[in-house]
Amino acid sequence: MAKTTRKTLGRRAKAAPEKKPPPSPAKKPPPRWQLTDAQRELIDRLSDRTGLEASQVIERALTGYAAAAAPGMPLHVEPPRKGKKVTGQKLFLSVDGKPEIEVDRTEFVLGSAEGVDLRLDLPLISPRHARILWKDGFPVFEDLRSARGSFRLGQRVDVRMIETGDEIDLGGFLPIRFRLAEPAM
Repeated sequence: MAKTTRKTLGRRAKAAPEKKPPPSPAKKPPPRWQLTDAQRELIDRLSDRTGLEASQVIERALTGYAAAAAPGMPLHVEPPRKGKKVTGQKLFLSVDGKPEIEVDRTEFVLGSAEGVDLRLDLPLISPRHARILWKDGFPVFEDLRSARGSFRLGQRVDVRMIETGDEIDLGGFLPIRFRLAEPAM
């Protein structure tokens, strides 16, 4: 028997629709890294022992590793400097007898971390050791809960109004001498 085909004018015969496979559930990319329970426990123990938050423990561990594995690599993008320019009375400081530096911001941070206003890259200086603030037109020294503290005449200093000739030892060994000057007219 011969097969007959029908011809239609103006229309084509509809092809059977292709069956598409059912859509698979959206796959989430695997996380870049995950901590094991043992790693979390170690971080918690280090956090308890040092008094630092877990994120700070991880940051310090990674910083130490990066310093060993890739010396000279910048670890952090330097944040914009805080504080406005100081007008009026001027304050200068000298670190360990070196040339004076003008404190020209309303908040001036001293420490060993990158991004502070005056970096003192010494092991006994905390990352954010102390700061100088201007309150009611007067400079104020404030220790930022540093590990080794700040001292004036052998006495620990937490907060103190700065006067000309004041000398404060950061960590008990690094002298910072202050000098106030009237603005030039």
